[in-house]
Amino acid sequence: EFIKSVLDDMAIFVRSKYAMRDGMRVSTKREANDLLTEVDLAVQEEIVARIREAFPEDAIFAEENGLHELPADRDGRTWLIDPIDGTQNFVRGLFPAFGISLGFAVEGKPVAGGVAVPGKGELFLAEKGGGAFRNGERIVVSDVGAVGSARAEIDFSGPWDREEILQRFSPLMIAIGQVRCHCAAVIGLCSIATADMDAYVHVALNPYDYAAAMIIVEEAGGLVTRLDGSPIHVFDGGRGVLASN
Repeated sequence: EFIKSVLDDMAIFVRSKYAMRDGMRVSTKREANDLLTEVDLAVQEEIVARIREAFPEDAIFAEENGLHELPADRDGRTWLIDPIDGTQNFVRGLFPAFGISLGFAVEGKPVAGGVAVPGKGELFLAEKGGGAFRNGERIVVSDVGAVGSARAEIDFSGPWDREEILQRFSPLMIAIGQVRCHCAAVIGLCSIATADMDAYVHVALNPYDYAAAMIIVEEAGGLVTRLDGSPIHVFDGGRGVLASN
């Protein structure tokens, strides 16, 4: 209920900012393709403030403003925030494929999470053992069972990851039935939960990129692991993510 309340409010705010994005302040982080906007910062600041008021003892791990240091207790109660996943899409308005991600983990495993997709008016929610939902309706993964018939999201990320992506995923790109790239991890992952996609791969995600969407995929009947099939602890130092139906 806390996640839903926060994301409902943040979705309204982000949708209003998206409509006025031409006047938005945009800066860069690692390089020219790694964007940061004033909206990312405002959303994260508000979510952090609400968590600290409601759950003052919990740790917070988030993308911006120095909150990306690993928590002292990697098995403790931790909130994971990505204020806008898909910032390039948000800034350039290619399509409304960006989301606000808020996950909650205990012992390194996401146990509750939500993803708001303001451009589509969608809210995904899931909790451990309770199923996954989009706008209150239960969602389940597809039953596609053959690679040649499957639709996979291969996230091509930024130039800094591109060589590794092409090396590792070229066989998959040739074998898979259909290839997509939304350029937003939460969109690709939630698309598995809704049965619109069948798999998602990325070589280098941070925990806040996938924690909320991970529990959504799992509660919809899917599986999320490291690229070698091993279980994920969100603070295990691994960055590759494989999700499927």
